[in-house]
Amino acid sequence: MSGDLVYPDGAVRTTPLLGIPGSNDSVTLADLLNADYLEHAVLTTFVVDEPWLLSYFNPTTTLTLVANAQADSHARTQRSDDILRVRPEFPKPHVQIVHSKLLLLFYAHSMRLVVCTGNLVEDDWTIMHNCVYVHDFPMDDTQVFPANEFSLALAYSLLDLSIPVYLVARLNHVDFARATGVHIITSVPTGGDRQNAYMNEYGMLRLAKVINQLHGSKPTSEGFDPDTRLYCVGSSLGRLDYRWLREFYLCSHGVTPRSMRKYVFNYSTPNGMVDVGIAFHTQAQVEACRYGDQCAQHIMTKRSVYEERDFPRDALVRIEPLHRDTLVHAKAMVARIGVNQDTGWVYIGSHNCTKAAWGTLHGDEPPYFNNYEFGVVLSGVQFDKVDGNKGVQAVWKEEPLELPFKIVWKPYFRDYEPYFGNY
Repeated sequence: MSGDLVYPDGAVRTTPLLGIPGSNDSVTLADLLNADYLEHAVLTTFVVDEPWLLSYFNPTTTLTLVANAQADSHARTQRSDDILRVRPEFPKPHVQIVHSKLLLLFYAHSMRLVVCTGNLVEDDWTIMHNCVYVHDFPMDDTQVFPANEFSLALAYSLLDLSIPVYLVARLNHVDFARATGVHIITSVPTGGDRQNAYMNEYGMLRLAKVINQLHGSKPTSEGFDPDTRLYCVGSSLGRLDYRWLREFYLCSHGVTPRSMRKYVFNYSTPNGMVDVGIAFHTQAQVEACRYGDQCAQHIMTKRSVYEERDFPRDALVRIEPLHRDTLVHAKAMVARIGVNQDTGWVYIGSHNCTKAAWGTLHGDEPPYFNNYEFGVVLSGVQFDKVDGNKGVQAVWKEEPLELPFKIVWKPYFRDYEPYFGNY
């Protein structure tokens, strides 16, 4: 990358929408890649349109691509057309997926990390509203910089995805000293020799560990006193129930559910005490999308799932996009803490609010995860410095934290239903 680092402390940016004037903080894929100076890119995605994607790169740029194309359980790499294609391990290849959305961009003297909520397909960068976390780090191939929690978590996540060791080793030459207030959370599919010994370091249990380090856990001798309102935005809904929501809600407070088994919170607390809003687009919103039926293929749930007896329908809230008659594809969580709810944290990444992404707990067995996922928690977010006239909803590191949706809590009306499509 030429010149100074653009995002030396990290930032959240939204992606632009076709035909809608973007804000000064929105970024295109071309902006992020800065292709004229890009030497190598590591790309992970659920869905990829290769002809469209490759049009953004110069022929001299080498690529490593991890996408969701599995045929068996074994990890492997294959090189073709200057692209190193990597398929990570799938212990259950017919159900487990790569859902991570991550770009590692290497330049002569810097590395750019981009955590995406959209896939590497045109729609996710033009007609579906997404966001990215982007962070630039200085790099010097003649030096080895000290590792920290962030760099180690990033290295482990790349190894989990079967990225070759020689590429992961390049992180030794990156200075991650300014990776503060940002914490990596990943998930990996359960099974196989590599992951099972460390499954407590992924998904909701990793979230609990991060939040515990930031705020401490809050169980008392009499149980649990919740103080967080959690707003979860996603583009996919799976099978959910209040038992799982209670466990996830505990993790959002830095408490591991297994540590609370002797308390009644896990089992008999009224559903209304689980202050989680699951934000998902309604049928009417999808039908009204200004871009037509093309939007609908990116919003996924099944009527049979929604109609299951234990599905937490009362927890559903509407996503309120920033722009009328548009749809949000972002995966994000907003946690507002305390009586005034003026501080908290925000998650940006690939995790939808699903069991497949965040994991499920079964007694004393290791947690089960279905997906490879990647995201970051941004700590120290302030919600009390907002400027309604400028559309600022949250502030991180004294800068606006731009999200593609409004942080509002609007439950479904009685006649609302989530969008089902043809699923």
